[in-house]
Amino acid sequence: MCVLVIKSYCQVDIKYLNAYNNQISDLIDNGNYELAQKKADSLFILSQSINYTEGIAESYNLKGVINRDQSNLKDALDNYLDALKLFEQLRMPVKVAGIQNNIGLIYAEIKEYRTALAYYFKAEKINIAKKEKSRLAINYNNIATCYQKLKQFSSAETYLQKSLLLRQEVADTIGMAMAYHNIGINHQLTEDKDSAIIFFNKSLSYLTNMSENIGHAYNYLELGNTLLQQGKLLEAERYLLSSLRISENSELEGVKVEVYKYLSNLYEQKNDFKKAFQFQNLYMVSKENIESDESKNEILKKELEYDFSKRQELQKKDAENRQAISNAEIQNQRKLMTWAVIALIILSGLILIVFRSYTQKRKANFIISKQKEIVEHKNKEILDSINYAKYIQNALLPSEKAISELHIDCFILFKPKDIVSGDFYWIHNNPASAGNLNEVYIAAVDCTGHGVPGALVSVVGNNGLNRCVKEFGIHDTGKILDKLSELVEETFEKSENELKDGMDISLLKISDVHYNESNTAKVNVQWSGANNPLWMIKKDSKEIEEIKADKQPVGKFDNRKSFTSHNLVLEKGDRLYLFTDGYADQFGGPKGKKFMYKHFEELLISTAELSLKSQKEQLEIAFNNWKGNLGQVDDVCIIGILI
Repeated sequence: MCVLVIKSYCQVDIKYLNAYNNQISDLIDNGNYELAQKKADSLFILSQSINYTEGIAESYNLKGVINRDQSNLKDALDNYLDALKLFEQLRMPVKVAGIQNNIGLIYAEIKEYRTALAYYFKAEKINIAKKEKSRLAINYNNIATCYQKLKQFSSAETYLQKSLLLRQEVADTIGMAMAYHNIGINHQLTEDKDSAIIFFNKSLSYLTNMSENIGHAYNYLELGNTLLQQGKLLEAERYLLSSLRISENSELEGVKVEVYKYLSNLYEQKNDFKKAFQFQNLYMVSKENIESDESKNEILKKELEYDFSKRQELQKKDAENRQAISNAEIQNQRKLMTWAVIALIILSGLILIVFRSYTQKRKANFIISKQKEIVEHKNKEILDSINYAKYIQNALLPSEKAISELHIDCFILFKPKDIVSGDFYWIHNNPASAGNLNEVYIAAVDCTGHGVPGALVSVVGNNGLNRCVKEFGIHDTGKILDKLSELVEETFEKSENELKDGMDISLLKISDVHYNESNTAKVNVQWSGANNPLWMIKKDSKEIEEIKADKQPVGKFDNRKSFTSHNLVLEKGDRLYLFTDGYADQFGGPKGKKFMYKHFEELLISTAELSLKSQKEQLEIAFNNWKGNLGQVDDVCIIGILI
C-alpha cells in the first residue's frame, strides 16, 4: 500500500513539472526572463526533491536558453553541457540532438564555425535515425550557415536545398520562407545577384498572408542591398526604407545598422549628401553598440579557447608558490645549520663531516622526490588526454548495434597497438531508393603511423569517406577513393610544411541479392584497393583468390592514376577478407620473426569451415600465441564477410 502511494505521488509531481516546464518556455518566448529564471530554479529544486533526472536536465536546458537569449554565452554553454550529460545518461537521443544543436549555435555566435559544425553533425545523425524532419531541416540550415561563413558556398548550397525539401515535406511555410532567403544569401555571396533577387522575392511570397515581421525586414534589406549593387537606386531605396520601418518598430538592431549603412551609400550615389551624412551618423552610433556585443563574444571565445591553458597556468603558479615556500624553508635551515656548524667545529671536525654528509643526502632525496612528483603528474595528464582521444575515436567507429542492423554476417578483429589507433574500420548503409539498390559499404583502413599521429589521420579518413557517400553521393568504389584522395590532399595542403600523410584502404560495396536463370542466389560486389588487396575463399574451395590493389595510397602521391573498380558476382557461402598489414607484420614465434602473409593465408584457409565468430576467435588466439611476450608492432584490423 505504501509503495502505491509513493508511485502515485511521483506521477502527479512529474505531470505537474512537465506542465511547469511549458510555462517557463512561454515566459521565455514572451521575453519575461526574470520570472522564467526563478521558475527554472524552482523546477530544478522540485525535480531534485523527487529524484526526477529528466526534470533536472530540462531545467539546465531552460537556463541555457535564458542565458543565451541574454547573451550570457559562457553560462549558457555550461548549462547546455550539464543538460547534455544527463540526457545522454537517460538515453533520450532526440533531447540530446536538441542540446547539441543549441551548443552549436553558441559556438557559431563566437565564430568557432568548425566546432559548431561538429555539434550540428552529431545532432543531424540522431535526427536522421529518429526521422525528425522538422529538427533535421533546422540542422541543415545551421550547417549551411556555417559553410557560408567558411566561404564553402557549394557545401552551403547542398545543405540549404536539403533543408528546403524537408520544409516542403512538412508544409512549414515560415521554414520555406527562411530556406529561400538563405539560398538567396548564398547566391548573393557568389555574385549571382539576379538569382539572389528571385529567391528573396520567393521568400517574401510565403510571408504574403502574414503581418510584417522579421522575415519581411531581412528580405527587404537584402533586396535593397542587391539592387543597390546593381545601380537600381529607386527600387533599392523603396526596399531599404521598408526594412528600416519594420526594424525600428520591432527593435531589430542588427538589421537597422545594415540599413543605415546601405542608405548612406545610396544617398551618396544620388548626391543627396545631407541624408547620406544623416544615415552615416546613425550607422556609426549603431555600429558601436553591435561591436560592443561582438567584442564581448571575442572575449568569451578567448576564454573558451584558453580555459584549459589557464587552469594549467594556475597549477603552475601554485607549484611555484609551494616551491618558493620550500626554498625559504631550506634557506632558513641552511642559516641554522651554518650556526650549528660553527659551534660544532669547536667541538669536533668529525661531527662536521657527518653532519654535512647527512644534509647533502637529505637535499638530494628532496629534489628526487619533487622530480618524481612532476614526472608522474605530467604522465597522468598525457595519459588522460590520450584516453579521452580513444573515447572520441571509438565514437567514430560503427557500433555493434549498427553492424547487426546491416543483416550481413561478418566479424571485425580490431586490435590497436596503442591506446588510440591509426587503423580503423568504416561501414555505411545506403538504403534502397528510387533507381538504386540497397548498398552496404565496408572498409578496412590503415593510416600513416599509429598511436596519436595515426589516430589524427584516421579522423580525416573517416570524415572523408562519409562526405564521399553522403555529401557527394558517389556510389562507385574507385571514384570514392579518387575523391577521398582529393579531400585528404586538400586537408593537408593547408599546412606550411609539406605533409605526405595518407592511408592504405580496402573498400567493398555489397549490393542486393538477385537470382540467375537456374534460380541460384547471386550477389553483386564492387571493390577497390589502395595498396591493400581483397582475399576471397569461394564456397567449397581450399584456395584463396586475391584481387590486387592499385599500388598507390590515398593522399599525396606522384604520378597518381584513377583507382580501379573491380566488379564481381559471388554466391552465397563465399567469404571475403579485408585487412591491414598489422597482423602479417607481427614479430613472434620461436625465432622472433614476422608472421607473414603466407602463414596468414594458411590460417584463413584452415579455419574457413568454422562460423565467422569461431574463425575470429581462432585468429585472435593464433595472433596472441605468435606474439607471446613481445610487444605488438602495429595496429591490427581484419574484416571477414560471409556472403
